[in-house]
Amino acid sequence: MVEQARLSALHALSILDSDPEPFFDALARAAQLATEMPIALISLVDGGRQWFKSQIGLEDVRETPRHVSFCTWTVLSGEIFEVEDASIDPRFSDNPSVQGAPYVRHYVGAPIQVAGRHRVGTLCLLSQTPGKLAPCQRAVLQCLAEAAAAGMEQRALLLDRVSEATRLHGDLQKSQALLEQTNALAKVGGWELNVDTNELEWTQETRRIHGVADASPSLGAALSFYPDAAQGPIQTALAECAEQGTPIDLTLPSTKADGERIWVHVVGQRLQDDRGTRLIGAVQDVSLQRSASEALTLSESKYRRLFQHSMGLICTHTLDGTITSINPAASLSLGREEQELIGRPLSAILPPDRRMHLHAYLARIKEDLSDSGVMELVASDGSRRFWAYHNVLDTEADPPYVLGHAQDITTQHLQEQQLQELAIRDPLTRCFNRRHLTELAHRQLDAWGCLVFDLDHFKEINDTQGHAEGDAVLVKFAAFLESKLLDDEVVIRLGGDEFLVFVPGATGERMNQLEACYRDRADEAPIRFSGGCAISRPHESVGDTINRADMKLYDRRKQERS
Repeated sequence: MVEQARLSALHALSILDSDPEPFFDALARAAQLATEMPIALISLVDGGRQWFKSQIGLEDVRETPRHVSFCTWTVLSGEIFEVEDASIDPRFSDNPSVQGAPYVRHYVGAPIQVAGRHRVGTLCLLSQTPGKLAPCQRAVLQCLAEAAAAGMEQRALLLDRVSEATRLHGDLQKSQALLEQTNALAKVGGWELNVDTNELEWTQETRRIHGVADASPSLGAALSFYPDAAQGPIQTALAECAEQGTPIDLTLPSTKADGERIWVHVVGQRLQDDRGTRLIGAVQDVSLQRSASEALTLSESKYRRLFQHSMGLICTHTLDGTITSINPAASLSLGREEQELIGRPLSAILPPDRRMHLHAYLARIKEDLSDSGVMELVASDGSRRFWAYHNVLDTEADPPYVLGHAQDITTQHLQEQQLQELAIRDPLTRCFNRRHLTELAHRQLDAWGCLVFDLDHFKEINDTQGHAEGDAVLVKFAAFLESKLLDDEVVIRLGGDEFLVFVPGATGERMNQLEACYRDRADEAPIRFSGGCAISRPHESVGDTINRADMKLYDRRKQERS
């Protein structure tokens, strides 16, 4: 029963067998970079298979049988599941993925849990060499798995909204087509009733409306085309018109000779002349108009419900930026009541540093009749909200107004920022990582400099005082390095106990100044260190520049220890 509920939650995401998507590939890439394991997968565990939404480092494989998957164990465990060496683990040593390609040794997976509790898959990593993740790497993997779950739920929600919007658009188009058809095809028939003889005459169009091919029916036969509930009002209206001259104006249900049900609009008046007293009038088949009216009423009702209950953010404003309406979802996003917003300018909910762009936005709407993008707003608590919007100008309204529809992408925006941070920063020290060093170096038009540092006897701290104390030393040493830098100079953690200070536009004077500063204040550092520096040369690789700095570091260490 639990497995069936889990599979139902998975299938409800509508994600199986879908095309690759940058968001999920970015999560897998971030996991790979954070752990330095060669293979990263976002795996969804179906009934008899595991299917990969994203795969980094495992080419041309989209799914594998479930009975040989490591990820099934992760889904069952409900927490991060790690196998340090699958070749000696009795649960996996005979697994085809261990015995053959990709020769898995180290596996670690974090469950992807949606809908509150259903584990539909994993964010997992594979390596051909045994290993074990550090606690900080496990924490990063857990965060990325949570981001994957949120992304899948947001993706499914967006698909539902698109489907509903498409259906409503189709209903509206049908209503409009029906209304145009009734206007083109509406025809009117005539009738005449002799009050003295009860003789009834129908024109050909009236007979066509009622499905009568021959001569006009008697009054009694004509009344039989109408249900019992309508016959009473018709007879009363005929009597009052004949006796008092009260005009007839009725819209009634009717049934044609072949049983088809229709609606007719009947009007009439009294006429007295030398031919006696007669009632004359007209009849029109208004079935199409009535259907169109009902459809339009239904469409308007649906729009009102959509406006009130849509999870999308809907609002309208004038061409000068005055808010005229806003739906509950938009109010909730901003944490502001509807009455607080209506009548106020858009500038009141824009951050001060974004208000300068309001005039350009209104100008684009007026010129192009629509505009799309991301708008940054301020909620009642002062937090920033990010709306991805598509707004259009209704030129048929008098005066014209802007109809806005948006999605709150604040969570996605923050996740993207976090992912970017995870990709370029060391999770322990918050320094930039080696990957970002390469990007910084490639941006430089002029020479850049680097000071490399190696902590002396750092391993002894880990061995004698524990890794927690070692981590604290690394954090403090990074802060020590940063405290001596100018605004555009940054600290890079190369790995382990190796650090680098990146100096853009470096000069010999600045490099000497930094070296002297670190040397003179070495007692402020949490540990003794050795250092060396170098300035990049034309056409020299980043690695070669670092190697030259390393050589100076080793030379100075030898001199100090000799």
